[in-house]
Amino acid sequence: MATKICVGGFISRENKFLFGKRSPEKDWAAGLWDIPGGKALKNENPLFTLRREVKEETGLRVRDAELLTIMNITANKNVIFTYHIYMITSYKGKAENLSHEHTVLRWFIREELNSISLALPQYLTLLDNWIITSK
Repeated sequence: MATKICVGGFISRENKFLFGKRSPEKDWAAGLWDIPGGKALKNENPLFTLRREVKEETGLRVRDAELLTIMNITANKNVIFTYHIYMITSYKGKAENLSHEHTVLRWFIREELNSISLALPQYLTLLDNWIITSK
């Protein structure tokens, strides 16, 4: 079974978090809400991948990010993704949907995330833990 590195980043603004609705053509989590991110290129540092993917998908330039967790996700019977999830603590620019990865980008307050279909339910726990520890 192959292992691939992928990354995702929570982006916050005024107590809201940016999520994109995954394209219905995606192999994994099609039509579900997800954080910006993607797969690393060969020998690419995960933080560099985060910066590249967020810029490609949203136009935002990541300045700083804090690693929240690394988890393994089985995408299909042939691939395990080692998923590096970050909280983006500083960025520049205005978010816009620049890729085919998502059909729409939207800012959600934390409570709204309980009632949408997330790509990973673990996002809620990660966000809650970050909110508690960042106060």
